[in-house]
Amino acid sequence: MGSIRRRLLLSSLLVLAVFLGATAVALDRAYRDSAENALRARLKTEIFALLSAAELRRGTLELPQDLPESRLEVPGSGRYAEVSARDGKVLWRSPSSVGLNLPFVRGLAPGRESWTRVRADGETLLAYSFGVGWEVQGGAAQQFTFSVAARLDELAAEIGQFETTLMLWLGGAAALLLLTQMLILRWGLRPLRQVADDLRVIERGERDDLAGRYPAELLPLTDGLNALLRHERAQLLRQRNALADLAHSIKTPLAVLRNAAADAPPAQQRLLTDAVDGIDASLAYQARRAAASGRTTFTAAVGVAQVAARIMAGLDKVYADKGVAAELDDPHGGQFAGDAGDLYELLGCLLDNAYKWCERQVWLSVQPTGGDGIDPRSLELTLEDDGPGVPPPLREAVLERGARADRRVPGQGIGLAVVRDIAIAYGGSLDIDDSPRLGGARITVRLPAG
Repeated sequence: MGSIRRRLLLSSLLVLAVFLGATAVALDRAYRDSAENALRARLKTEIFALLSAAELRRGTLELPQDLPESRLEVPGSGRYAEVSARDGKVLWRSPSSVGLNLPFVRGLAPGRESWTRVRADGETLLAYSFGVGWEVQGGAAQQFTFSVAARLDELAAEIGQFETTLMLWLGGAAALLLLTQMLILRWGLRPLRQVADDLRVIERGERDDLAGRYPAELLPLTDGLNALLRHERAQLLRQRNALADLAHSIKTPLAVLRNAAADAPPAQQRLLTDAVDGIDASLAYQARRAAASGRTTFTAAVGVAQVAARIMAGLDKVYADKGVAAELDDPHGGQFAGDAGDLYELLGCLLDNAYKWCERQVWLSVQPTGGDGIDPRSLELTLEDDGPGVPPPLREAVLERGARADRRVPGQGIGLAVVRDIAIAYGGSLDIDDSPRLGGARITVRLPAG
């Protein structure tokens, strides 16, 4: 789905682009119309100024040398004018139109007007022509057509300057609006970041639930997560208690059956003893397997070295007669990202198995998976001893519940099976091979960080 902030920003950017684009088009169109209407109004004003300056003397129309519009006196100024008779004969041209043959509309009836776009000397002009009737005392009225034209490149330059200014202002407004939107989004999404931060605190085991002050819109989410966390803990506790109660309730019947097997005839004694041992081993295996909670997100990481040292100290006392020399190598301070009880169970089974089978040496290595620079919670636990090892044909068998490489050694044969189940529950694996360091068995457990 991507980032919510990114999606909202992209949506805002799209809306801003469409809105400001439409605004730019509308303003540009309005300014173009306004600028052209203003030019038309100026041309009409210049026509009326020429009319007011013109005089009809003895049937001849005359205009003064000093014209109302100064640009009409400068050749090539971009303002041109002429006066024509009813028959289209040109009676007067402005000094600015020297050398130009402007195709003005001529012969207009009095009061009629005409707007055209004409080309002259490679330029486009907006031309305005107006028909005039001039009454003379004692004679018939004469008709004239007054025309004036303006070069459109001036209008285009004016419009271009406006468009540049418009783009600058709209671009600045867009940047300001986008920055404001980013600040609003950051402020609006702060409660979600707070929930994420609080969840990371719960992951590290520093808090049991989401206890912050959240907006009303997030309360259903946070309340649901708190209910889920409480249910998960309660469910795990009920399962462990139920299995503990079951194991406790079966101990007495198993003891009775074991005593009965001792008093049974020799033909049945072995059969009953194996059945009772099988039930006892199965019960112990399932209890220890269920005690492994598996990977859970909301737990604090546990230091492997501290747990291993405690277990080794206890096993040194149990196997004091063997004088085991156990060594722990943990240069990177490995962290177990899971339940502390699972780590105790895993290391307890591994180390007890190594102490049981070794001659005198046990070596436990804790390394991050893949070498240096990897997440310290991504573990590779390697346990080696100097015992007889595990022959290749038996390496898969010893991982099965109740299987033992040598039945002369006391035990239920469930230790490595429990270790494998815990590793699988955390998305990891267990491998058995020969120890190049000590010559006995090497058991490698890999546990990913996430």
